[in-house]
Amino acid sequence: MTGARGNRVEIRLSDPGALTELLGKVRSEVDGIDGVVVTSRDGLVLASDLNVSTARAGEVASQVAAMASVSAGVGHRFVQSSELGRLQGVLMEGDRGCIGVHPLSATLLLVILGTPGTAMGRFTVATKRATAILLAPDTD
Repeated sequence: MTGARGNRVEIRLSDPGALTELLGKVRSEVDGIDGVVVTSRDGLVLASDLNVSTARAGEVASQVAAMASVSAGVGHRFVQSSELGRLQGVLMEGDRGCIGVHPLSATLLLVILGTPGTAMGRFTVATKRATAILLAPDTD
């Protein structure tokens, strides 16, 4: 990212308070999302907003971040070796929901957990909307 828009995005995503606020906005405005975590590419949690008890939130966020790091690494190599361009995301579907891992920048990943019963197509739309909210320029 370059230019003023890119600078605003990087500044906003590097501010833990602003990031936590944005994650709350994502969960409240996008249907089909049960939790979000922003992590570094090496699996360190920067901020999270999860639908779990406060006592377990840190542990769950850490586990999610570590697995997201590995998923993004494998996804990157898979896409690269298949000559499909740049990794846009890794989506996984379980019998009780979906998980998406999406690059936000060269150093950050967004992990999105879907609500139970959300179909993969609807979840894909929700992840794109969530990413847009986080990367949209400030309107203040």
